[in-house]
Amino acid sequence: MHTRLFQNHIIRREIPLDPVWDFHTLNSEEEKQEEFKMLVPSCWESNPKLVSYKGKAVYSKKATFGGNVRLVFKGVSHTANVYLDKKQVAYHYNAYTEFSVLLQDIPYGEHLLEVQVDNSFHEESALHVSNDYYSYGGITRPVVMEEIGEMFIKYVHFIPYRENGKWFASISASVSNLSNEQKDVTFKIKIGDDEVSFADKVLQPNYETLLESTFEFPSALTYTLENPTLYKMDAKLLYNDKAVDDLIDRVGFRDIKVDGKDILFNGQKVIIKGVNRHEDYAEFGCSIPLEAMYRDIEIIKSLGANCVRTSHYPNDERFLDLCDENGILVWEESHARGLNEKQMRHKNFDKQSADCIKEMIKNHINHPSIFVWGILNECVSNTEFGRSCYAKQFELIKSLDSSRPVSFASLEAHIGSDLCLDLVDIVSFNIYPFWYHDTPVKDSLNTLKNFVNRTGGAGKPILISEIGAGAIYGHRNNNHEKWTEEYQQYALTEQITPILSDEELSGVIIWQYADCRVEKGWFHGRPKTQNNKGLVDIYRREKLAFHKVKEIFHSYQD
Repeated sequence: MHTRLFQNHIIRREIPLDPVWDFHTLNSEEEKQEEFKMLVPSCWESNPKLVSYKGKAVYSKKATFGGNVRLVFKGVSHTANVYLDKKQVAYHYNAYTEFSVLLQDIPYGEHLLEVQVDNSFHEESALHVSNDYYSYGGITRPVVMEEIGEMFIKYVHFIPYRENGKWFASISASVSNLSNEQKDVTFKIKIGDDEVSFADKVLQPNYETLLESTFEFPSALTYTLENPTLYKMDAKLLYNDKAVDDLIDRVGFRDIKVDGKDILFNGQKVIIKGVNRHEDYAEFGCSIPLEAMYRDIEIIKSLGANCVRTSHYPNDERFLDLCDENGILVWEESHARGLNEKQMRHKNFDKQSADCIKEMIKNHINHPSIFVWGILNECVSNTEFGRSCYAKQFELIKSLDSSRPVSFASLEAHIGSDLCLDLVDIVSFNIYPFWYHDTPVKDSLNTLKNFVNRTGGAGKPILISEIGAGAIYGHRNNNHEKWTEEYQQYALTEQITPILSDEELSGVIIWQYADCRVEKGWFHGRPKTQNNKGLVDIYRREKLAFHKVKEIFHSYQD
């Protein structure tokens, strides 16, 4: 099963898994109830009998294998317990990040794999709570089983930087030795016409070794948004001059910096014209097939947008691959939205947040399209306890990747009280004039800028990370009433034109690209139990506002 847009391994062998799994819902006693066949990956809500199912279920699959095996789950929503032959081998929380299971010295033969999944808002869950988007259930992203030997490459991280007009990269790689013997190896990496190596390295028995160094890449071409040049990073592990494992990723040579109030991409100021996008599609829920992702990319490009914010969680890596290929900037965000202080004091909040950040950066750090890491959308950045949470998470991000700016989307109600603007590289606010209030947009922007300039955010780039208005697709009249397509078109015109005309601002990310399903408790402000602020509806049908935004975005060319 392809987990990326390109082949990740040539030497390492994949063990095929049939995409149809046995599936049972479970009752409160964890006894099997209804039986189905379920496609993996998919949301179980795709089954008409499970369209609103919240609870536990178990996926089962028999597979023939043995030896050392690595089982990789790109996303299970949202709590997973993995079993091999009825013995638990892994636990993972969070729908939106990858995890893997290493199975060693397995006797060759047929084995039973089971994955128990829970999408309920159980008491151990700090981040998956009733929210303005839907927590789907199931094995929602691809699964792959890999056969590995005594040694394997766990990851390779690539951070490019430019010095004196030349391209360099800091490379760190983790290599595991599963044997009881010391191994002398060479680790080679080929990127385009350049090859670098870690020669004569010693891998201690039953140990994970970190290799780190900096290399020059004289043949590298710069990755730009107009010409997004990507290179395969082909890493090979050699033992006794024989390649025993490999890992292939894609990278691009570009740098991202903040200079005063400007965001610089390869030294050039960039104005953000973006959309917020939930992973939600009418027919597929959050388990979006590649063809539908591709359609989203093409629609977003036609709009004239140059940025996508992954509201409010890490995205499927295939979508990030498409952004890499198309030169679309990505604000990738760790999972959290709208949590109050009581929710952030949950016993598992710190650990679950840290795990999500670590997994997001570990697995996505090589994507050249990602230009900023975000956290904690519209949480309590206006209290001392909230500030301590933001500070802790930003410190963690910087320890994992100091090459990218950091930000968070603050709440409009926190203009005047936000305590965290000194912690970020880019100041970002979600504001909704002409929707939740009738303040003229220029007045809202002036109030925002005046506040930021009195805080630790002074002199930094300012992004409008959300702005928009709702509309029900097909609901039209000439009275320009709220929820009509005409009013949404009018509101967005009044909103984004002053933002893009303001030289003190770095751009706008519209809320939102497409309508999305919300939890049923949000029905009172969300007609059709959807957040209807999309430029297109949940089927990707264009509203009137889409065409107006397209006209405006194309009129503001970099």
